[in-house]
Amino acid sequence: MPAIGTKKSSSPEPTREERIEAILQHLRPQVEQVVRQMVERAVDVPEDQEFGAIDTAFRDAGQKLATDIRQAGLASRQKRGTSGAV
Repeated sequence: MPAIGTKKSSSPEPTREERIEAILQHLRPQVEQVVRQMVERAVDVPEDQEFGAIDTAFRDAGQKLATDIRQAGLASRQKRGTSGAV
């Protein structure tokens, strides 16, 4: 006879590390593409343009990655059915 108050779960909740790895796997191709584009731009930029517009492009790329990471984290929490702040 099963114990009262026990709850059977179809699958255990993923650990924090498993959730992190899943998000990294999802983002890795995108992150690698952005980093490569940034490195190519850094290598190709003429010396007299090393600062200025390239700084803005790098900042924008970093902000886009940060937004993508936030969205992936939110999607992960929604998938698990939690909405708590991290």
